[in-house]
Amino acid sequence: MDKIVLRDFSKEEQKKFFQSKYDYYKKFNMRMVTVAVLAYLSFFITDCSIFGHFAYETLLPRAIVIVPFFVYVILTKKVTDYRVMVFATYLMIHIIIWCTDWATYLLPDRQFAIPGMIIMNIIFVCAGFSAPFLYSMIAHMFLIVDIAVANIFIQYENLEMMYLFNLPCVLAIGAMHYMMQGVYFEHYVAKDSLKQLAVRDQLTGVYNRNILKEIYDASAGRLVFAPDLSVSMLLIDIDFFKKVNDEFGHEDGDKVIVHIANTLRSNVRATDYVIRWGGEEFLIIMPGCPSEQAIRIAGMLREKVEQSDNGICKTTISIGIAMYGGGDYHDTIKNADDAMYMAKNNGRNQVVSFEEDLKNN
Repeated sequence: MDKIVLRDFSKEEQKKFFQSKYDYYKKFNMRMVTVAVLAYLSFFITDCSIFGHFAYETLLPRAIVIVPFFVYVILTKKVTDYRVMVFATYLMIHIIIWCTDWATYLLPDRQFAIPGMIIMNIIFVCAGFSAPFLYSMIAHMFLIVDIAVANIFIQYENLEMMYLFNLPCVLAIGAMHYMMQGVYFEHYVAKDSLKQLAVRDQLTGVYNRNILKEIYDASAGRLVFAPDLSVSMLLIDIDFFKKVNDEFGHEDGDKVIVHIANTLRSNVRATDYVIRWGGEEFLIIMPGCPSEQAIRIAGMLREKVEQSDNGICKTTISIGIAMYGGGDYHDTIKNADDAMYMAKNNGRNQVVSFEEDLKNN
C-alpha cells in the first residue's frame, strides 16, 4: 500500500488536518505566548541595570505589549479556527519583536541585540508546533524584514552578523517544522485509521453501532443535530436471509450483506449515516429529512435492492420508518422496528412508516 502524504488530501481534508494539529497544541501554544510575554516584560529589569536607574525611558515599549496580549487571550477563548489563531500567534510574536526594537532604540547600549534574537528564534520554534509549515516559514521570514526595518532606526553595528545568524536559523527551524509536521501527519493518519476501525463494520465498511456515541450528546440527552431539524430513521431487514445462509452458505450470505450495504450507501446522501445494526439489519439515520422524503427514499432503496443483481440470489428488504423527536434515540429505533415488523407481517418487500401506518391503526 502506497504511503499517504498530505498533498494527497483534498483541500477540505487538509484543513481538517491543520485544525487537528492546532487543537492538539492549542494549550501549549497559549502557554508559549504567555511565557514569551512574561520573559519580554522581565527585560525591564535589564533595562534598569543598563540605565543605572528606574528605566522610565523603556517603560512604555515594555508595558504596552500587555494590551495586544490581553486581546490575544480573549481571542483564544472565543475563536477556534486555526487560520485566525495561528495568524494571531505570529502577530503577537512580531509585536514583541517590534516592541523590543523600540526599547533597543532607547537603550544606550545595544550589544544585547543578537542574544535577544536567539530568544526570538526559540519562540518561533515553539510557535511552529501548532502552525502549518507554510504559515511558519512565511512568519519566520518576516523576522529578516523586521531586522531590515529596525536597522533604519537603530543602526546596528553588527548588521551583517544579525543576518548571518538569523538566516541559517530561519532555514534550520523551517526544516525542523517540516519534519515535525510530517511526524504529526503520521500520528494523525494512524489515529484516524484507529477511529475508523472503531466505528466501521469490518465486513461491509458502513458504520457500526459505535458511531452513535459520536452523534449522541449524553449531557443534553439527545442526538447532536439541531432540535428543529427533521431526523428520519430507517430500520432495514433482509427478507428470508436465513434461507440464503441455509441454501448458499454463510460466505455467500456475507456477499449478499455486503452488496446490500453498498446499495444503501450509494443511494443515500453523504450526510446520512448507514449503520449495520445487526446480522442482516441496517439502520439509516437521515438528518434534515422529513417523513415524506424518508418514505420516498425508502421506497427507492427497496426497489434498488429488488432490481439489483448481487451475484447470489434475488433479494428483497423490508423497511420501517420512524421520526426522531428528541430524547433517547432508542425509542425512535423501537418505533422503526415495530414498523419494520409490520412490513414483514404484511408480506415483506415493502415500506411501513410508524407515523403514517401504525399510529393510524
